[in-house]
Amino acid sequence: MNAWEEKLREALRRKAAPEGFAERVLARTRELPEHAEKPWGLLRAFITKPALRWAAAGTLCLVIASGAVYRQRQERLRREGEIARMQVRQALGIASMKLNVALRKVQGVNQGAPQSRL
Repeated sequence: MNAWEEKLREALRRKAAPEGFAERVLARTRELPEHAEKPWGLLRAFITKPALRWAAAGTLCLVIASGAVYRQRQERLRREGEIARMQVRQALGIASMKLNVALRKVQGVNQGAPQSRL
């Protein structure tokens, strides 16, 4: 085994906690502010800070504005789609009329021409 692996093995080896570790952790949890224990207390502490309130208000305004822009874009795309659909229908109508004219001419030519036998 090389030196690097040995150092890694030593670093990952289990070690006993220092004396009084559990007592220090429990003492620090008792020192936590009261609002940290209650779920709504933490939210209330977050909202009572003016800078955070302004940040939340700004974020809300951005979300509302981006929603409005998105909706306008979707409406514009829908209108453009409707216009494109109407143009395709018109183009198909014109193509149908032109094909009918060509068909009538072909049928008229075939009626006046002698029939050939194959």
